[in-house]
Amino acid sequence: MDRRHFLLAGCKACAALAAVPALASLESCSTGKSAAGSTALAVENGVLSVPVASLSNGVGMISAKGLDDKLYISKGADGTYKALVLHCPHKGGPVKPSGDKLICNWHGSVFDMDGKVTKGPSQQGLKVYPVEVAGDVLKVRVA
Repeated sequence: MDRRHFLLAGCKACAALAAVPALASLESCSTGKSAAGSTALAVENGVLSVPVASLSNGVGMISAKGLDDKLYISKGADGTYKALVLHCPHKGGPVKPSGDKLICNWHGSVFDMDGKVTKGPSQQGLKVYPVEVAGDVLKVRVA
């Protein structure tokens, strides 16, 4: 095979892989835990119900039908929960947990676990949704 055909075949393979939405299933390799489990989560009447048991030590990354972005839910030292939108306000990049901070890999913005900016370029903190505890379920008001 000559160089031209080799490169063309490689480009076609990359294009085919980029079009496969199943690659999103690699999310399970992330550091956070998805709460989807066997029952898919969905927003109903502006509220997302998340079983507390689906979180690992009070922390979890949540995807749900009806939500455009993933949420990072964490339990504070005072026992209250926060739900942070994992979408950087700077340019819309994905934000991921890294140790005791949340980082946008697009431009390096860093946020604390309350969603406040600790390092720019973002000038705004992450969006925070209120969370109520109702027995063994967290009620996240997203609308």
